[in-house]
Amino acid sequence: MNTDLLHQLERVEQLATASKLLRLLRAPGRYLYAIGFRLLRYRATKKGVMKQAATFFGTPMMVVLPAGTDIYLTGGKSHDSEIRLARFLIQRLQPGDVFADVGAHFGYFSLLAARLVGPKGQVVAFEASATTHAVLAQNVAASAVVQAHHCAVSDQQETISFYEFPILYNEFNSLDVTQFEDEKWFKEFKPTKITVPAVTLDAFFASPSPVPAVLKIDVEGAELKVIRGAAKLLERAAPAVVLEYLEPKRHNTGHQQAAALLRELGYQSHRIGADGQLIVCADLDAYLQAEQIDSDNFVFVK
Repeated sequence: MNTDLLHQLERVEQLATASKLLRLLRAPGRYLYAIGFRLLRYRATKKGVMKQAATFFGTPMMVVLPAGTDIYLTGGKSHDSEIRLARFLIQRLQPGDVFADVGAHFGYFSLLAARLVGPKGQVVAFEASATTHAVLAQNVAASAVVQAHHCAVSDQQETISFYEFPILYNEFNSLDVTQFEDEKWFKEFKPTKITVPAVTLDAFFASPSPVPAVLKIDVEGAELKVIRGAAKLLERAAPAVVLEYLEPKRHNTGHQQAAALLRELGYQSHRIGADGQLIVCADLDAYLQAEQIDSDNFVFVK
């Protein structure tokens, strides 16, 4: 077990839950810059700025503020679900493993996985957004372990339309933006339409290619398409599947269908405990409602 990494991740969690004063005292220069940038410069220009962040696992990475503020200030993605996911990956991934990151964004989990799988492992990162992929590619350029692909992942190999939001909301980049039309920010921050190639995981990881031990999917509503296009891989190799899942109020029909298909393929759903261990969780919607949270990362394993 990577005890030192788990200890460093605890520091991220402590900062994430600390008061603004404590975060200010920990890194006053960074804190004042990040908050000042968002409140003043970004509000006036709507343009981000690229800054280097020191991650808790020791790999420097570039982020674009204000979207990457949490990594810039704490060294990690600071939402509770992301901290628990990091704990799970630290304990699950082994040297030599393959990790597939579908919806890699700036590459935070790809870089963490590269540290965990080591020089004999492999990380395959997929990012459909052109602007986000440019940051991802820069972050993994020095790693011989990570391959960064500018494409979407779907159930067919074709050219598709994809929508990119301005930097503050670019984690919502997706194939379908109608799910966000009721959000207050959507009226002001309209997406840009681009076209990108789409691949299927069945084709990408066709035999004799090494297959992933863990497959992470964070694709803002396209989860069912990803799973459909990976059905043969899931039956053949049975990787653990990490799926971001939304509550019903956030138009989660696609998430429900993806979870149902995974169960048809022999998978059982789990939530990630505070210690990073898996806990069987059969009813994902009921769990989210009971915890009063709008999303979480769930892990499906055979």
